[in-house]
Amino acid sequence: MNKLDLNCLPIFIAVVESGNFTAASERLHVTRSAVSKSISRLENSLGVSLFQRTTRQQTLTDDGMVLYEYASHALNSLQEASNFLESGKRNVEGKVCITAPRLLGNLYVVPLLIELMSLYPKLEIETLLNDRNVDLQQEGVHVAVRVGQLADSNQLIAHEIGHHKMIFCASPDYLTANGTPTALSELEKHQLIAYTQGGHILPWQVYDRAQQEHRYLPTSKLVMDDMQTIMLAAIQGAGIAYLPQWLVQEKIDSGQLVEVLSDYQSVRYPISVVWVATSFLPLKIRVVIDAIREKLALNLRSE
Repeated sequence: MNKLDLNCLPIFIAVVESGNFTAASERLHVTRSAVSKSISRLENSLGVSLFQRTTRQQTLTDDGMVLYEYASHALNSLQEASNFLESGKRNVEGKVCITAPRLLGNLYVVPLLIELMSLYPKLEIETLLNDRNVDLQQEGVHVAVRVGQLADSNQLIAHEIGHHKMIFCASPDYLTANGTPTALSELEKHQLIAYTQGGHILPWQVYDRAQQEHRYLPTSKLVMDDMQTIMLAAIQGAGIAYLPQWLVQEKIDSGQLVEVLSDYQSVRYPISVVWVATSFLPLKIRVVIDAIREKLALNLRSE
């Protein structure tokens, strides 16, 4: 059996809908011989007869009817998709709802969405910035940015755009005045800035070069529930902080903060953009996903 020639399918559909080879040739502006040869190639490639031929008309066989139903549906779907994409190039419009962790969303996701709206004036954006795991389908959310391992699902599509890891850091002035620690045990001699969540101070969980796990619960006179505020306090010399690298890397590059205890590494978690699996993704959602994949990834630098 030869390979199916897809170019013959529109000619086959024209013959069915026109009633015979001659009418199809007039409809397509080709010779009757060209139509006949295309149908013969199609029949040879499939190994079946598509028409019962008489001198005046061609009647579909059962196999021909099956092929017509599938082929006409497929070509109509392709034409609809083509029309939609062509119109979408001119009209990216409508509301897209995005969820993201609060801090990551405020710093990086919202600015790129605002930039995207300037490119597409008819695009509407709704954001849900919180740290809970939003159910996209139940809550009508189109796109999510998530931190952490994702559960297996055949209902969602995920694309990894970066990594989340924590690092120790402090200001140059603080380290000049108090010294630079080289081991976790030395932290008890330092001023620490602790992070609290739900009324509990979170421990600092790290692994040494031998991959031995260490959990250090900081004792601190300065406890905060916002990591961006902790970063600002560290820049002002309040002590040593344990913060996401994507949050502080720019401050480290500029010299406002210095990484310490680099021999200790935190667990690395993927940062992903997630959307509901569908056979047809509207253009308004696709441009948002593409922007997050391309531009957010540039801000999520990690080793």
